[in-house]
Amino acid sequence: MKNIKRFLSIIVSGTILFLCTYYIIFHFQWRAIFQLLTQVDLKWFLGGSIGTILLYWMIRTMRWFILLKAADIHIDIYRLYLVGAISMALTTITPLQSGEALKVELLKKVGALDRVPGYGIFMTEKILDLIIVLLIALLSLLFGVSKFLDRGTMFAAVAVILICFTVFFVIIQRIPPNNTVGRFFQPFNQCVRTPRLLASVVLLTIGGWFFVVLGWYACLRSISISVTILETSALTAITTIIGILSLIPGAFGINEVSISSFLVYLKQDVAMAQAGALIIRIYGGMILILGFAHFLFWKLTGAGKRTPVNTD
Repeated sequence: MKNIKRFLSIIVSGTILFLCTYYIIFHFQWRAIFQLLTQVDLKWFLGGSIGTILLYWMIRTMRWFILLKAADIHIDIYRLYLVGAISMALTTITPLQSGEALKVELLKKVGALDRVPGYGIFMTEKILDLIIVLLIALLSLLFGVSKFLDRGTMFAAVAVILICFTVFFVIIQRIPPNNTVGRFFQPFNQCVRTPRLLASVVLLTIGGWFFVVLGWYACLRSISISVTILETSALTAITTIIGILSLIPGAFGINEVSISSFLVYLKQDVAMAQAGALIIRIYGGMILILGFAHFLFWKLTGAGKRTPVNTD
């Protein structure tokens, strides 16, 4: 059964990738797109993209640091930042944005972290990300970005999501802490049970996604696409969810189609919307370049060597 599900998911993802690639190749207005991209405002694009990427990584490092400290795991923030930057860069080319899990393996390799608590804390981060992205998407729709959904439908969607998460929280709380599953979810339970810790990591999660939205906003402004922060928030959250659900590595193809379609819905010219989708993809390329630079720094400075860890 497991092999059948995996085969079906590969078939579905492959079909989506093929259809999106076909659409991009034969239906994107490439001549107009290239003209628009050659007129990019580098101050907006380079300044906005590099600045927001680095700030996003710093905020995520602070969240990772706080969650580790709450689990009585003490790792210097310099090392956390480097492994975080390297792993977060990989989210742009991995399915389900799973590349960030590499930070657990890198820290284990240098003897700083064990897998069970590491992946438990990583899962806590992913749950927080999912909640915040869903709320951004729903709140953006609620405040008028979409004219197709009535408020009753959106309130019902919010209620269903909250109920699902509540049931999940209740189930997790009842898992005995003395087995592997309990140890895995212990960081999440500790986070939920500690108001101050929960408030800190939620605020940092919101702050991180705020800089993602600002990065997309700067990229779109760099080619003169006029959108509001609220519209950019909806665009970022909804297309991110679509990309994750597609199971396609890096959401290649699906991101370009969904972003351009959303921008057309926001009354942008078709060629301009397609150029916007590609500038966001280039933004993803900038993330990879910066991640590779951090990897070289990790290697050349010896930060990746196995060293004793302070556990005081």
